[in-house]
Amino acid sequence: MGVIEDATELVGLIKRVGDADLYRRIVKLEGEVIDLTRDKRLAQERIAELERTLKFRDELEFREPFFWAKGDTVPYCPRCWEEKRIAVHITYSHKNSYGEYWDCKSCGANFQTRGLSNKHY
Repeated sequence: MGVIEDATELVGLIKRVGDADLYRRIVKLEGEVIDLTRDKRLAQERIAELERTLKFRDELEFREPFFWAKGDTVPYCPRCWEEKRIAVHITYSHKNSYGEYWDCKSCGANFQTRGLSNKHY
């Protein structure tokens, strides 16, 4: 049996005994246990998220002007990654005589590479 189940069982027993003050205290304790359980779950989720971010960071390589993940053919926005640690693929916009243009749909940043072909990345 878990802590919450134990507390619920105690509430039932105390309710049968009829001690209202003890009943209120146990109900309050049960609420605190539920809050602690939720906080623990949220902390575990945050730890898992940070571990994923660290693993992803180790897989990234900076090749100016973008970040690249091993085996990925689409670069990541350097602004989103460096400012917020959010991995967002940028999109190729177009090419003209001045270079190639890339856009980040997340932060709105625009990037220009000078005459480099996407194949060189």
